[in-house]
Amino acid sequence: MEPVPGGTPWTLGGASTTTFGGVWLRDVLRSFALPPDATEIVFTGADSGTVPEDGAVPYQFSIPVEEVLRDDLLLATTMAGEPLSHEHGAPIRLVVPGQYAMKSVKWLRRIHVVSEPFRGHFVRKYRYFGDATEPEGAAVGAIQIRSLIASPQAGAAVRSGSIRLAGSAWSNGHAIASVDVSCDGGESWVPADLGDQPSPFASVSWTASVAVEPPTAQLAVRATDETGAIQPLEPRWNSNGYGNNVVHRVAVDVI
Repeated sequence: MEPVPGGTPWTLGGASTTTFGGVWLRDVLRSFALPPDATEIVFTGADSGTVPEDGAVPYQFSIPVEEVLRDDLLLATTMAGEPLSHEHGAPIRLVVPGQYAMKSVKWLRRIHVVSEPFRGHFVRKYRYFGDATEPEGAAVGAIQIRSLIASPQAGAAVRSGSIRLAGSAWSNGHAIASVDVSCDGGESWVPADLGDQPSPFASVSWTASVAVEPPTAQLAVRATDETGAIQPLEPRWNSNGYGNNVVHRVAVDVI
């Protein structure tokens, strides 16, 4: 994005695929009588900090009741078949698949119901401001469809002729329908081969072969999901830098 928004630059390192185990949140909540005026459920983690606007605050995020009662929200106690580690939120964390991870509260210590919209610091923070593709102040929620080139890496030297590209693609609970790659910066596209997608929330691997010539090649990848959602060729801009799912481009030297 230009200009670059403030905050932590995640670059391309903020996503991976794993398996969580635990208890379905809906089953826990259905063992209690939710008040008839319940609108949202607030999840509070053990971590806290100080922010200029609100002073000392715990990490809290709210989710509408109808979303909380979905079939796929999990109170997780294991990850990749092992007990949840401290850095991933042990002893228990919320997992909200298909949504950006600020909703998946770590080190969960409290769940409570509110009858009015929750206005905590992080609920106010994770919103789109100045984004031409979203209503002003819209909440950040569903993950934007995304794909990455893992090989070759930027700046690599490759031999002219046919080269193999590989990477991954994912969406927000919708299956990846296709992945296309380009060796001319997006002027033309060819389809990639898709691997298995273990669940609609998981990433899918892809591979493709393209022909390149000296001196350089501008590689690009673009994914489409089953709803028709497709990555943009140019980055969307917003003041907090959220939801950026622009087509990934990698420049390589051809020898």
